[in-house]
Amino acid sequence: MNRKKVFMGVMGLAVAFLVSALAANNASPGLSQQSAEDLYQAALLKKEAEGDLSGAIKIFQDILTKFPDKRDVAAKAQLQIGVCHEKLGTAEAEKAFQKVIDNYPEQSEAVGEAKEKLSLLLRARALVKTGNSEFRLRQVWSGAGVDIMGAVSPDGRYLSFVDWMTGDLAIRDLASGKNRRLTNKGSWQQSSEFAMFSEWAPDSRRIVYQWYNKDETFELRVIDIQDPKPHVLYLPPKKDDYVQPFDWSPDGRSILAGFYSGTDQADEMKGGLGLISVEEGSVRILKTQIGGHSGIPGEWGFVFSPDGKYIAYDISEEDAAHQKRDIRLLAVDGGAEISLIAHPALDTVIDWTAGGEGLLFNSDRTGTPDMWFVRVTGGKPQGDPQLLKPSVGRMEPMGVTSRGALFYGISGGGTDVYEVGIDPQTGKISSPAKKAILLNEGHNAHPDYSPDGKLLAYICSPGMPTLQPQKFLGILSLETGQIRELRPDLDLLTFGYPIWAPDGRSISVEGSGRDGRKGIYRVDIQSVDVVPIVLMDKGKEIYSHRWSKNGKAVFYSTGDRAGKTGSIFVHNFETGQEEPIAGSPSNAQFFDISPDGKWLALLNRDAQRVISIMPTSGGEPREIYRFEQGGNSAISPAWSADGHYIYFSKLQKPQGEGNVWDLYRVSVDRGEAQNLNLNMAQLRYYSPHPDGQRIAFSSMGANPEQSQVWVMENFLPADRAKK
Repeated sequence: MNRKKVFMGVMGLAVAFLVSALAANNASPGLSQQSAEDLYQAALLKKEAEGDLSGAIKIFQDILTKFPDKRDVAAKAQLQIGVCHEKLGTAEAEKAFQKVIDNYPEQSEAVGEAKEKLSLLLRARALVKTGNSEFRLRQVWSGAGVDIMGAVSPDGRYLSFVDWMTGDLAIRDLASGKNRRLTNKGSWQQSSEFAMFSEWAPDSRRIVYQWYNKDETFELRVIDIQDPKPHVLYLPPKKDDYVQPFDWSPDGRSILAGFYSGTDQADEMKGGLGLISVEEGSVRILKTQIGGHSGIPGEWGFVFSPDGKYIAYDISEEDAAHQKRDIRLLAVDGGAEISLIAHPALDTVIDWTAGGEGLLFNSDRTGTPDMWFVRVTGGKPQGDPQLLKPSVGRMEPMGVTSRGALFYGISGGGTDVYEVGIDPQTGKISSPAKKAILLNEGHNAHPDYSPDGKLLAYICSPGMPTLQPQKFLGILSLETGQIRELRPDLDLLTFGYPIWAPDGRSISVEGSGRDGRKGIYRVDIQSVDVVPIVLMDKGKEIYSHRWSKNGKAVFYSTGDRAGKTGSIFVHNFETGQEEPIAGSPSNAQFFDISPDGKWLALLNRDAQRVISIMPTSGGEPREIYRFEQGGNSAISPAWSADGHYIYFSKLQKPQGEGNVWDLYRVSVDRGEAQNLNLNMAQLRYYSPHPDGQRIAFSSMGANPEQSQVWVMENFLPADRAKK
């Protein structure tokens, strides 16, 4: 019973690292030699970037011991100790906040925040007492391989998830910690099929899940964990249609699903909400329109009430769906829709309580994302909502068990823009990788230097934990550090991959217009006007694009969604014509153009990756270098500023075990590859500076935060808890 599982956007969810440049680049040899401020930043790094709350507490406590006279820092450290204990769900949080108030009365800012936190905790504690049961919050899964696109079984024994090593549907035994694949599609080299969102039947045996099949269509399948032979429940009538499961009916006879006219969210997700018969596969439409404003999903978070009479969902009737959402109930028997929560805040559905007493929902009405409860009887709210747990953060609900335990996931893998110094002669790292942008950390990607090297364009997707990422095209001045935020009139879910035009006056991006048409668009950096350059036919994808050096043409590669084919075209601005480049291989998805504009560097997407070059005017490609690469990851080549080398990256473990990538460069003349000794997670999207002395790139960092699964128990008020 997952909440907001939007296919195109779910991988984009990430933590915002609240870490300063000092902490990120701290080079002190030991804690004992650090100042109070240094220790504080190191503790923040441990808390936010690494997710090690216990380790952060130790460092914060070290500040109190070593620097008692630095009362401003000590007060903040004591406050953070309380925040860490609050996240861990321990009773020590109240004591820690009270110490801020008692020990540092002159530190008004820290005291004020501590009082607010303490007030919320005391209110929550008064609500969550349930007889002899104590409120519990614990982590049940962390580390490599965690996936939060599934759900908990109603009996609480298993989690369903996607094993991204292969793309198979799998389950995790929560008692033993062992994982088992339910499907067996083979490796990514053998098959590009994969599973997506999954939901458990009330019997805790059957699972409905989304499957991307060999025909490049999303279908729904059902599998029994005791007899894993899946059968197709629903196949969309058209290849570009999209279907997604939301929930099972309480009697286990139907699947609640959304039906959309296309896989692109920019297509306004026009479709309906309906029930699919598990026995017959027939569809009964409950709601004829799932649409939004400007491509933003208008309604989402569909979950059945335990009695099967109602479906709860959240809705925005405004373009600013990320700022205000209300919650409604849809009567399954065809009755009128009922307003359950109407408030100026962002209110989103979590799930129903196991006993059907009411609905759990997330709201930012206090200024932070908190978990609330509203009692529901006969489809109507009973009394005011009650705060259950403050500061729950960016949770992705994964279901409530029959015993009332709430499982939820926390996404990891924030992406940032980095710069690294490179000696162009030796290829050695001259200065370590450092974040280029310190605002909206964890949400920045796809850098590109301007032709004069004074500006850096990038894409930022801040706004967690909101439904709709507030993407903008950022332009960083490398001289002043100032950032301009451009919001072009494009679909905010899809646009990205900025490339500077040679004149430095505009930037081209890949994405979709407000009409849902995919293409390459030019954005004027002063007026922010948008003009389409190339518009794609439905079913086609753009993989890469680059400007010719004289600015009279744009080169681009295009192919199918599965990445199996690719062709390179050139758009001529003078004639307006699109012409294929003679000799370009059919699997040339990713490319870059040489500094003199005469050559293309090509890189395919197969398991056997091949770097080759060919003239921009057409001709036979010449192989430069080949290597093994697991999975289907995009790797974009980048020419060095002097045109002698091509930069690229590859996984340290080519079979997909892990996420650490190495930066390489290969000589265009000799074909020799050199490991540059820079290894980070998801190292990609390179932009060499025109001076040849540095490279900007995207990465999840050296030690990225990984996704986690948590469970919350005994959180209902005593008179609301299931008996």
